[in-house]
Amino acid sequence: MRNFVIGVIVFCILIIGAGVYLLSKAPAKVALSQENGVRIGIDHKQYDFGRVKLTSGLVIHQYPIKNTGNTDLKIANLASSCACTKVYFKSASQESPRASMKGMTKISDWVGILKPGENGEIIIEFDPNFHGPQGIGIITRTISFETNDNQNSYTELSFNGEVIK
Repeated sequence: MRNFVIGVIVFCILIIGAGVYLLSKAPAKVALSQENGVRIGIDHKQYDFGRVKLTSGLVIHQYPIKNTGNTDLKIANLASSCACTKVYFKSASQESPRASMKGMTKISDWVGILKPGENGEIIIEFDPNFHGPQGIGIITRTISFETNDNQNSYTELSFNGEVIK
């Protein structure tokens, strides 16, 4: 009986150790250091799609952004408030992986950089048919990302509309 208990304890320790090892190898959320001289300029933070047909396919909107500071602007940890919406960053020189709802998307260690004066876009892709007929009606969704701008370290953008038949 004693050998059995020791065997169970050793087995549990091995399982816990393997779990800790595997979790330590997973990408972690990027932690950006806040910096002086970094400024993000955002053209608009809210957009209204108006009426969108359930069967219209993906509807897309771009939120133009610009580095108005004198140091590199870093962008990371993009997410949306619902799995029906994908979000990504794009500039002339790079494009991020598409992200979705927090907890529903693999954590990414991707960091985008806009040089001073450089423009980019936060792009959203909304699927009005994602929720099926139950999704008909008024919708509001939020997109978020983090930057190294000490005045805008966490930024939220939003859109709304009405999904119709």
